[in-house]
Amino acid sequence: FLIIIIIIKKRTLMKKRNHVANNLLLVVVLLLVVTQNHGGLAFLATQQYASISSRLVEGPRKQTTASSSSTTTSSLFVANEPTVPCYFMEENEPPKKKSEPSPVVTAGDSPKAVKLRKELQQVWTSNKTSPVLLVGSHGSGKGTLVNELLARLPDQQKVNIHRLSMDDAANYCETMLGSENEPGLLDFMADDVNCTLVLKSFQSRTVQSADELGRRKELFEAIAKLVTQRSFYSRYEGKERPFAPRIIATCSHRPDFVNDQADMFVINVPSLESRLKDMEAIATSKLKLLEPQYGLDSVQLSTQATHRLLDHRWEIVESELDEALSNALALLSKEKQKHPKAPTTLASKHMFFNTFDESTRHRLLYEYPLLRKIIQSPWIFDHTLRYIVAPVFVVVLAILFLGPQTRDHNAALTIFWAGWWPAVMLVYPFLGRIWCSVCPFMAVGNLAQETVTRFGVKLKKWPKWGSTIGAAFAFGLFFAILMWEELWNLPQNGALSAWLLLLITSGAVFNSVQFENRMWCRYLCPIGAMCRTFGTISMVEVRSWKANCEGCANPVCVKGNSPTLDPTDTFAIKGCTMQLKNNQLRDMGDCTLCMSCVKNCEREVPEVNTRPIGLDFGLPFLLPPALQKPENMPMSQVETNFWLGALLTILQGSVLVHYMPKLLSDLGMDPAIATAGPALDMPFLEHTVITAGLLALPGLLSLAADKISKPLESFIQVKWGNEEESAEQEVVVDLYESIMKSDRSIKDTLSEFDPDGDGIISCWECKQALQGLHIPEGQCETLMTLMKRRFGDVDTLSIASWLDYFQELYTTAKERQFDKKNEQKPRSTWQGNELQSKKTFVEIFNDLDKDGDGFISEKELSAFLDGGNFKNALSKEDKHELFSQADILHMEHLNLFEFMGIMRKIARVGIQEIGYGYLPLAWASLTAYWIGVGMRELGLTLARLPDTFYLNNWNLELPQVAATDQTIMAVQTVLILVSLPLSIGLTQKLCNDNKIRGLRFSLHAMIQAAGAALTLYLMLSSTTTPTMMA
Repeated sequence: FLIIIIIIKKRTLMKKRNHVANNLLLVVVLLLVVTQNHGGLAFLATQQYASISSRLVEGPRKQTTASSSSTTTSSLFVANEPTVPCYFMEENEPPKKKSEPSPVVTAGDSPKAVKLRKELQQVWTSNKTSPVLLVGSHGSGKGTLVNELLARLPDQQKVNIHRLSMDDAANYCETMLGSENEPGLLDFMADDVNCTLVLKSFQSRTVQSADELGRRKELFEAIAKLVTQRSFYSRYEGKERPFAPRIIATCSHRPDFVNDQADMFVINVPSLESRLKDMEAIATSKLKLLEPQYGLDSVQLSTQATHRLLDHRWEIVESELDEALSNALALLSKEKQKHPKAPTTLASKHMFFNTFDESTRHRLLYEYPLLRKIIQSPWIFDHTLRYIVAPVFVVVLAILFLGPQTRDHNAALTIFWAGWWPAVMLVYPFLGRIWCSVCPFMAVGNLAQETVTRFGVKLKKWPKWGSTIGAAFAFGLFFAILMWEELWNLPQNGALSAWLLLLITSGAVFNSVQFENRMWCRYLCPIGAMCRTFGTISMVEVRSWKANCEGCANPVCVKGNSPTLDPTDTFAIKGCTMQLKNNQLRDMGDCTLCMSCVKNCEREVPEVNTRPIGLDFGLPFLLPPALQKPENMPMSQVETNFWLGALLTILQGSVLVHYMPKLLSDLGMDPAIATAGPALDMPFLEHTVITAGLLALPGLLSLAADKISKPLESFIQVKWGNEEESAEQEVVVDLYESIMKSDRSIKDTLSEFDPDGDGIISCWECKQALQGLHIPEGQCETLMTLMKRRFGDVDTLSIASWLDYFQELYTTAKERQFDKKNEQKPRSTWQGNELQSKKTFVEIFNDLDKDGDGFISEKELSAFLDGGNFKNALSKEDKHELFSQADILHMEHLNLFEFMGIMRKIARVGIQEIGYGYLPLAWASLTAYWIGVGMRELGLTLARLPDTFYLNNWNLELPQVAATDQTIMAVQTVLILVSLPLSIGLTQKLCNDNKIRGLRFSLHAMIQAAGAALTLYLMLSSTTTPTMMA
């Protein structure tokens, strides 16, 4: 019979899924059980025949048995796993050879791994037969631990092992509990002391109806009693019965019925994501199990492969890790077949994870090992700054001061204005702010800093005002420099250009001799501020992933002084001079690519990667939303700043300043105003006012669009909104306030709207919750329709996100009602005092509810209002007034809906986010202008060398190269036309991230289109740049 079962299983069931074969298999099993006088199990097999047969048709499933069991293992059926269900084996089968289970999940030496091993050891060494409960998230390895537990149980508890998956628990209620006419599984097993029952995922959650929820609740209550009291109510016998078998259960979170007094072993299984320190040991243990399948032996993990494991964003860790290691071993096996002498070591090239975030990056240090050796050289960048940049800078300053003062006779002045500007603008998209690593200002600053420290001067820590007002200072200084450049015509004056360089250098030196490292570069330098803003789109990044830094007790990447450094590399010895923690970077705006972290880290954790330009903003932002995949559209990670966003606008305005004569001429004004020199007269005053106005124009238009969009949207809605929308808004307000007046605690609210506890609110759950509050079903349907129209698919939303959307609909509808009635809005929205947080309201509420009663007191709300979560601070009177407005029921506390009713939450401040949407257009406008200057003049540098050194009498004929106007215009046109859709797409992306839609985005897009058109018109209608050419 056993041979027949095996033949049928292998040849028909696993390949053809033939119905006849399935039925024949079950008949043979039934006959086998009957002949062995297993009456109870035969009855159970008969009872389950129909349902199991139908399940077999669905497809083959992977066979699972208890590992290392010395006796027979009986299995019911395991759902949600590829297993062959419900076959019974002869009880007296010869025992298998006993083997020690592989300690995969328990591997490692982290505190969590040690604690897990101790808890498991208590189960193995204890004489008790108490239930064992394994609590852990999905993918944490609970199934593997169950097999290890079964393997080490006493032999008498392994005579019969029954596994029951509860992932679809509602369908198995009668199977487990039976009925008045038929016994259930628990009745058959109740008196068997040599039996173990394994309940997998008995907290199964997802149900599709209220009827399924009722059955699942009944089964869950029975299991709770079974685990805690070792008894159950037998429907068949109509009485309580003790339950003798050993119970091992797994679940995703700690059940409410488990307490300290319960007689059971409760083992908390930490997620593998939280045990990244153990990842290498876990992966090594798994390799030992997997490598024989690929004909390999003693496979090792390289450092780079370990880093790839650690920096991967795991979702379902255990199964995903198995798949990743299997794929890596398959690649290594093929490599060994071609090259038998190849090392049996997994390298980074074998560890490929096909996720969007990782597939977009190329790890240069792994792909090109020679690059790491180059980076370790002290010429990157210490010796370069010391022996090249600083001396050249001194020579350039001397030429600017002593040489001819006009650009057409001074090569240094030509290189400064026609060479440096286009070069640095073109570098930003590819290498970010790498200019700061070879900057002459800081080269001099570093020398000054080293000098004062040799004399025993102790440098100060960075003051707090650097991070708070530094960006505003840099913006103001840059605005003043642009004014100075235009009014004094710096590009045509060598001495004044030299003084500009010395001004910035003096700031760097002054800060370097007072504060440690490079505070000037990070916060105060105007050029550094521009580099910081444009550097966010960098194609190259230096990143460390937090997981790879796990357990690092000596962060030399920040502090420096690594023993492996070249002692002459004093720049790298200081560590990160920008005081950045590489594994906490949100974008590349602050990183100067100095490579100090790469040089210092002995574990080789920091990586140099290439990636798509602008990845930190969340690509691909150019595609329309209908074509974008949500998993590939993360929120922008760029750390924005209002003053840096404003800096973009004045840089774009500086392009208009350079075309001032053309603008004045087209406006019917005297173009001579643009050339008025410094003097106490009206032309110079007009020149000053017009220059300041043009610099500020893009920013003022952007700010105006942002400010008028919200009241304008409200006005349009009130004036032309249709009656259907008004009715829907009234439904939302009535619904929200009805729920608010029920005054439920947050726990009751969540359980009311999510009775199955899966964290997802389904339509039937919403209807059932509202019906419990005596709200008509039609209003519920209206709410769901409105939410789908506004937010898309809401059937798979978490309960917290659903409540956030509901609150947003309510506050929007309430504000429009105020607008229609011309009433004063609540203070929270009336003064623009918006809550700035990325947390959901449920998370915020739980953080505030210190006493855990499910409500917020006035004291708890006051502490929250003082926590810096609001743009505008509130006085004590304001806070009391706000609480009084919220406490509609006068219960001296706020429920969740009362709390949400007075708040308007945003992720960040909208204007500075949208301001970064202008970045592609600002970069393209500035680049197009300076490329035009460079293409006209940079090729004349050699021809200007004789004049530079007053050698014009030598009559040297040096080459002169200059692009034609048509070529320059073509390049400028391409830059502007390509940047416009990028800017509009990025603005839309940032608006979507901040839930900004409609008119506000449209106004910004119109301003960008108008700015691009104006810039392109000025460039194409001017064959030369009037204020820059001699």
